[in-house]
Amino acid sequence: MKKKEQRINDVMSLIREQPTISVKNLAEILDVSEMTIRRDLTYLKSSNALTQSLGMNFINSESNAVHPPMMYDFTHELRKNSEVKDRIAQFASSLISPRDILILDSSTTVSKMVPYIPGNVDLTVICYNYHILSQLPKNESLNLIFTGGVYNKQLQMFESSEGINIIKAHRANKFFFSASGIHEQLGMTCSYPFEVLTKRASLSSSGTKILLTDSSKFGVITTSYFAKVNECDIIITDSGISKEWIKIIEDLGIQLHIV
Repeated sequence: MKKKEQRINDVMSLIREQPTISVKNLAEILDVSEMTIRRDLTYLKSSNALTQSLGMNFINSESNAVHPPMMYDFTHELRKNSEVKDRIAQFASSLISPRDILILDSSTTVSKMVPYIPGNVDLTVICYNYHILSQLPKNESLNLIFTGGVYNKQLQMFESSEGINIIKAHRANKFFFSASGIHEQLGMTCSYPFEVLTKRASLSSSGTKILLTDSSKFGVITTSYFAKVNECDIIITDSGISKEWIKIIEDLGIQLHIV
C-alpha cells in the first residue's frame, strides 16, 4: 500500500472513531503537516467519502473504507489453537532479560506470555490490553505503563490518540506483537482499522520487533495493513509453517524460531 493511501485510510479510521477530531490532532497523530491533512480531507470530500457538518466529520457508508469484522471475540480466540499459542508464548518469554522495557500488543498469543514473565526481575511493561493488564504480576520489580483510552470489548483493547502519544513518547527495546494476516507482497494486517495506529506507534518506538504467530496466519490477508513483513526482527511460529514461508523469512534476514 502506498504511503498516501495508508495515511488516508488512517485518517478515515480516526474520523470514524472521533468525528470531532481536529486537523491539528490528526496531523500530530499521523506525524504530518496540517496542510497535508487538509488536502486529505479535501480529497475525501471530493470523492464523496466524507461529509462535514457542524464541526463534525462523517465517513459515508457507501465509501470504500475498510470496515472491521464484528465476530471477533478475545475470549473465544484465546481458546483457539491454545496449545500452539502457549508454546509460542513460552518461547517468546524466554527472550526477556532483566531491565528490559517491553511493549505487549493486544493479542491472544501475546497475552499467553504473561504467566511466563519472570516476577522477580526488574522490567518495564507498556500495554493497552485489559486481559494482559489484569494478569501481569503485581510486584515492586514491575514498572507498568498503561495507555488507557476507549475500551473495545471484542479485543479487550484500549485505544485513543492520547494512548498512541504515550507510546510515541516512550522507547522499548522489545515489542511482542501479532498479526491476523501475513502476506509476502501485502504485508502484515490486522482485522480492525483502529488497531493500526497503535501497532505502528509501538513498532516505531521499539528496538527489536518480535512477531508471535501460529502458522495458519501465513498467506492470509485481513482488512487493515500496518507493516511490512521485513519490519520484523524475529518471528516465532509453530511447525505447521510451509517450506516456502521458511525461505521467504530467511531471505528477508529475519530470525525464525519454530517451536
